[in-house]
Amino acid sequence: NLSIVDGFVVPNINHFGSQGATGGPLSFINLDYVRGTTFSSGGFPVLYGDKLSSVLRIDLQEGRSGSIGGKATIAATQFGFNVDGPINENLSFILSGRRSYLDFIFNAAGFNFVPEYYDLLAKLSYKIDAQNYISYLFVGAFDNVKFNNKDAEDRYDNSRILGSAQNQYVTGISYKHLFKKGIFTLSLSRNFVDYDATQKDSLLNPVFKNLSREGENELKADLVFKPGDFSELNIGASAKFIKFSADIKLNSFRTSFGEVLDITSLTAKNNFAKYGFYTQYSDILFSRIIFSAGVRGDYFDGINDGFRLSPRGSLSYMFSDRTSVTLSGGLYSQAPSYIWLAAYPQNRDLKPVKVTQIIA
Repeated sequence: NLSIVDGFVVPNINHFGSQGATGGPLSFINLDYVRGTTFSSGGFPVLYGDKLSSVLRIDLQEGRSGSIGGKATIAATQFGFNVDGPINENLSFILSGRRSYLDFIFNAAGFNFVPEYYDLLAKLSYKIDAQNYISYLFVGAFDNVKFNNKDAEDRYDNSRILGSAQNQYVTGISYKHLFKKGIFTLSLSRNFVDYDATQKDSLLNPVFKNLSREGENELKADLVFKPGDFSELNIGASAKFIKFSADIKLNSFRTSFGEVLDITSLTAKNNFAKYGFYTQYSDILFSRIIFSAGVRGDYFDGINDGFRLSPRGSLSYMFSDRTSVTLSGGLYSQAPSYIWLAAYPQNRDLKPVKVTQIIA
């Protein structure tokens, strides 16, 4: 699933997520500052790539224009604060910080394992003039699981639990220029995730360890041009440079198929690059038919067959302002997770995961 916050790609918007996936029990985006969302469960256009399942766009508010204000919050699992307002006539900010109090409850109840998390959201918005706008965003999440090993029973119970700690953040700056028939956006961003997963036996000896770091730096440009009242042309390109490292240890064991894994430790450092481009044209015909067609190209240099071309299109007929029928489809691809490429050089022969979608 693809998550985009204020135009910046966030690998996973959830606390305690899984490496290479986009799940997790709780979002770290503060809903108090969400201006609006759009969600597509499939058949999404060529503007979005390197994902298969869905697109969630989250647009954040700007700081209030009158005066600085805020509030303290207490929720079911966390407490925190919100502050936002103007710095001057053209510059505003929002700031949010939250902390879980589950660790206080779990410790008081005598639980063996104690999860805790923090998150931080900050945004600056600067209106240069009526046509030019700059914004800065920082979103961070910090998760940790601690174990209370007071006796042998605690150690035994905790030996069945994988302790997960991860720190992640997304930061970026975006420039938007509005001209007579469209808008141009240029953005530079970085997202970073530090995974620290450890499991120990009842004698506190390490059974499994995964220390992985994934850092992505992305430069992206997008152009929306409206040649007519109802027609629209979208063009965009992006370049992403990735640093990945892994330090993995696991005890030798026999799989359910009777095989013994021949790796008990692994250290890897890799640099990757991803490039993408797209173009799409949309129009309205006879005041009833909406159509769009486009093509997207994605390249990942971490695998031998890393280029994919993805044509997509959609057609809608509006019976009325409230009723329409839509048919959309196309090709979608997603590059292998970085952790999949760390163990064997032969894994460069992996191909992107592909899916063909037809949605009515």
